[in-house]
Amino acid sequence: MKILIVGAGAIGRLFGALLSRGGNDVILLEKREEVVSAINRNGIGLLEFGVEDPDAVTIIPVRATTNAAEITACDLVILAVKSFDTREALAPVAHLASTGSAFLTVQTGIGNIRVMESLVPKNAILGGYTFMAATELGVSHVKHGGAGKTVIGELDGSISDRIRSIADTFTACGIETEISPSIHTMIWKKVIVLSAINPLTALLQVPNGFLLEHMESVSLMKRLIDEAAAAAEARSIVLRVDELYDTLFETLKRTAGNLSSMLQDILEERRTEIDSQNGAICRYARERGLPACTHETIVDLVRLAEKHGRRE
Repeated sequence: MKILIVGAGAIGRLFGALLSRGGNDVILLEKREEVVSAINRNGIGLLEFGVEDPDAVTIIPVRATTNAAEITACDLVILAVKSFDTREALAPVAHLASTGSAFLTVQTGIGNIRVMESLVPKNAILGGYTFMAATELGVSHVKHGGAGKTVIGELDGSISDRIRSIADTFTACGIETEISPSIHTMIWKKVIVLSAINPLTALLQVPNGFLLEHMESVSLMKRLIDEAAAAAEARSIVLRVDELYDTLFETLKRTAGNLSSMLQDILEERRTEIDSQNGAICRYARERGLPACTHETIVDLVRLAEKHGRRE
């Protein structure tokens, strides 16, 4: 399969390395020239899950470019950029829709599909997310920080030949993939779970597993999930709270040593995705007149942390 990955951050590199190693023709589109140069020169250095020695990387040849015009056709476009970059990242490759390319988002956040629909035909879009964890190491290496399912689906709920083909390709490359007939609901599920994990790890500057070790953090995460589940239900997104708790604890155990993407952003003094996660939950709760006090407080704290990092 010929695959274009838009974004060579942690998840983009992880998908790129695994899919390329599995025999697919992969190219990464990235705006950071130093990252593109390093990947073209050295490939992607993959530190496998569970391996701690930074010298024990596997080098996987992958192509990269800063020029979207170079790509004239592909089978699949994977969006692996931050939610706030969706429009800017997708616009240069939107022409690929006319050649039959499918566009799959594996981003974290609510609202990405709506932005995609403004740039490419709805029938070209696939929803998705991944619970795999990854951390950037230098300009071209990546650490696989935790295993987890990747879930993808057609927006209309059908089980099409193309969604089966993509799922089979991913799974064959070590990306355990499940097809969902209700991908919108599943995206909400991921956002709710990560809205309870990411900001707390970012504010406390701790790995994911720390949150399981203290009753205060467990209680706070449950309050965040309860508020978010109520906001989702008000939008006819029905989720079982006990299943959300189970997913939360499973994710924390599976990625105990990983640094969340939001913590990585805070440490690198980058903008976080707080607006498309907890911020989005706050907006939907306000629209329905529901309380979201815990999420509102978390949003304010993360924004202050962003400003503090820039000040320093």
